[in-house]
Amino acid sequence: MAKNTESIYKEILDCYTDTFKVSLHSLYIYGSATTDDFNEKYSDINVAIILDDISIQNLIKARSCIKTLRKKNVAAPLFLTKDYIMNSLDSFPIEFLAIKSSHLTLKGDDLFADISIEPEHIRLQAERELKGKLLMLRASFLENIDRKNVLNALVVNSFSALIPVLKGILFFKETEIPVNALDVIKATSEICEIDLSSFESAYKIKNRYLKLKNEEFITFFESYISAVDSLAELVDKF
Repeated sequence: MAKNTESIYKEILDCYTDTFKVSLHSLYIYGSATTDDFNEKYSDINVAIILDDISIQNLIKARSCIKTLRKKNVAAPLFLTKDYIMNSLDSFPIEFLAIKSSHLTLKGDDLFADISIEPEHIRLQAERELKGKLLMLRASFLENIDRKNVLNALVVNSFSALIPVLKGILFFKETEIPVNALDVIKATSEICEIDLSSFESAYKIKNRYLKLKNEEFITFFESYISAVDSLAELVDKF
């Protein structure tokens, strides 16, 4: 863990501990901040907080922490209760699997390590997410074909949402889930026998390692949509 990141983690922990006191059950960092994919310049730090009291009056107390930490690329926390998690594993299995597979416990019990997720719930959500993203990508591309910045944002946002889906596919296929995004892409490509090189390009675009000219971007986007379509068809047949 980099010293700068360690310092921010301490600030996150201190701020929310002072804010919620005894109602704070546990606090976690999750997502890219816990992996080598984290980019200190561009990546957000995602926080999950489990509270005993999740009333609006209690949550309002977090306003100062959220405002202060936002300046250091710390996203507003995901506020949860233990009961909500246990009662929602069938509704948001991919999201909880993503946290389970990449998180760091800063305070309290590691509740996410012990959650049990049903493979069929993962499959159903993966199919829904892939088919939904396919519709959104096609429509948004045509609507914004002359707006390069919007299309870049579309790729970044969709890629971030699709990596957890790839992790879900690996989970359903009973394959070890790698920590880093590029390894997740490689493992999914191999087990599904689908060319996901466009996902690797999306990773580079997200991290600003790759800039494409207009014609190159259209070629890339066609390949990207084709890969999502192939994954959707495959998951539908699982």
